[in-house]
Formats: sequence, C-alpha cells, structure tokens
Amino acid sequence: MRTFLAADIETGVNEKIGKFTENLRRIDQNVKWVKPANNHLTIYFFGEIDETGKDVLEKTIRAAVEEIAPFSVSAGGLSAFPSMKRPRVFWTGIENTTGELNRIYEYIKNDLPSKSIKVNIETRDYTPHLTIGRVKGRCGEGIITELSSHREIEFGKFQIKSIVFYQSILRREGPLYKPIKIYEL
Repeated sequence: MRTFLAADIETGVNEKIGKFTENLRRIDQNVKWVKPANNHLTIYFFGEIDETGKDVLEKTIRAAVEEIAPFSVSAGGLSAFPSMKRPRVFWTGIENTTGELNRIYEYIKNDLPSKSIKVNIETRDYTPHLTIGRVKGRCGEGIITELSSHREIEFGKFQIKSIVFYQSILRREGPLYKPIKIYEL
C-alpha cells in the first residue's frame, strides 16, 4: 500500500486556498489543481509498504509525535518546485516557527534506516508546504505571471491537533486518501 504522514488543513484556510485555485483553472489547462478535499500538509512520504512495514511505521510515528503538543502554523506565499521558471509543482508555504513539523520529519528520517522494512528514505531537507497544483507538460507564461504576482498571499493560520498516517489509493478520477491511524497531539 502507498502511504504518507500528513496533517489536515483547517476548513477556513482550505476554503481560501480552494477559492484561489478555482480562479486559476481558467488560466492554464496544463496545470492540475489539487481539489480542496485532497489538500493536506505532507510531513513524510513513505511510499509502498506491506503489513509489516505498516506496523513498524505506526510505532515510529507514535514515538515521533508523543512529546508534541498541538501547535500553530500559517499558510501563505506561493512558489514552485524546482523553480518558477521551470515549474513542475506549485505550492504555498507553511510556516511553523516553533519547529514541530521539522522535529517530526527529522525523527522519522533518522529512525527509518535502523528499521528492517522497505520504505522511502528521504535525503533532502524538509520544506513544509501544501501542493496546490501539478504541471502536466508545460504551463504558459500567464499562470507563472499570475502566481508570481501573488507570491506574498496569506491564506491564514491554523492549529494542528493531530497527525494522520494515510494510505493513498491512486484512481483515474483522482487520489483517495484513507486514514490508517490518527495520532492526537
């Protein structure tokens, strides 16, 4: 099963992001905008795992979050991976000044190599963000100009009170995210 760890987005902030991306749909058909129902803040992508891997990851995640209390983040700003000149993914940043997201990510990243399971081991630094769109092929200058003009946009602050271990089921009509386990902070 394909899995990842994430935090859900507060409804009001999610609605603001959804309204913003809805206005962008007409500008460029080569960008697939994330549906608001699928918005989430990915903390760690594990990839394909089996039942043994699931059990091991549940313990690792529990240990990673056991000392973490609910915390605030803010969503805002726009950018792209790898860059705005050659975008593949458009995203809005997540600011977590108290560092809980990075602590969870680093704990998992450092703990996984010692486990005897097949799982994705991240090698890059964590950049908290929400993917808002994926470029299919090439996008036009119009969408890059529009997003660049909103680089400083603010979508709002919200509390993260739980972390969710998700299964991602890829379907023709779009992905389905099923919670495997919810970890209350």
